[in-house]
Parts: sequence; structure tokens; C-alpha cells
Amino acid sequence: MVKLVDTRDLKSLAERRAGSSPASRTNVMKITKDQFRFEWFSGTGKGGQHRNKHQNCCRCIHEPTGITANGTNSRSREDNRQAAYITCLSRVQAHFHRDKERNLAGTERIRTYHEPDNRVVDHASNFVDSYINVVIKGNMEEVIEARSKAVR
Repeated sequence: MVKLVDTRDLKSLAERRAGSSPASRTNVMKITKDQFRFEWFSGTGKGGQHRNKHQNCCRCIHEPTGITANGTNSRSREDNRQAAYITCLSRVQAHFHRDKERNLAGTERIRTYHEPDNRVVDHASNFVDSYINVVIKGNMEEVIEARSKAVR
């Protein structure tokens, strides 16, 4: 789980975690605004002197990962900075979420339905059931339950 944490809340977060059991703790990646660097540059294309001479375009860089995003749609520096920050933050969160999903499943495959071998395999939970039971009879409850346990 990736969560944006305000540095003022770190003390309260530590106090809350101190009282919880190790089994109930979630793995939180701290992303703070201090980890982002902003660069300003001149825009290109239509817009004439205002677009090409003023440095209103923003590039937001998340320094630990190197992920970048640009904000160039507005004439306002603040709007471009905000757009670049939001885009970069969502890319960083997607980056860490994708890594968690890959570690969970170990592969890009989610589930295999193989009728000749009469088997259905859920790759995240390693749950195996018969093809007839799952597909023909429609008993998906066990497969869904095994998947939800593996995701937790």
C-alpha cells in the first residue's frame, strides 16, 4: 500500500503503529512532498511570446524513483505545477502498487482454465480446482475466497 504522508503526521502515525500487532501492520511507503523536485522550462508550440519566452511549464521529478511528469497545459505556473505533481504522484503510486501485485502473483497470469486437464489454477493463491466444478457447474466461491485471502 502506498500512502501520501504529511510529515506533521509522522509522529501520530508512529504512535498508532506502536500499539498495533506486527500481523496487523501494513507496509506503508512514505511519500512526502520533500521527495519531489520541480523544474521550470519554456513551452513550445502555439502561443507566441507568452508561451515561448516565459517559463510557465513545470517538470515534477520524484527523486527516489526518477519518475517524471510535465505540466504544460495552462498559462499559469501554479496550475502547471499542480498538474505535474498530481500526475507524478499517481505514477509513483502505480509504480509501487504494480510491484506489490507482481510479488503477490509472481507472474502476470491471473488464472488458468484448462479443460483438457480438467483443472483451474489461480496463480496468486495457488488454488487448484476441477474445470467441471468451476466452469460448468459455476462454483466460483472457493476460487474467489482463495484469491481474497491471498490478496490480504
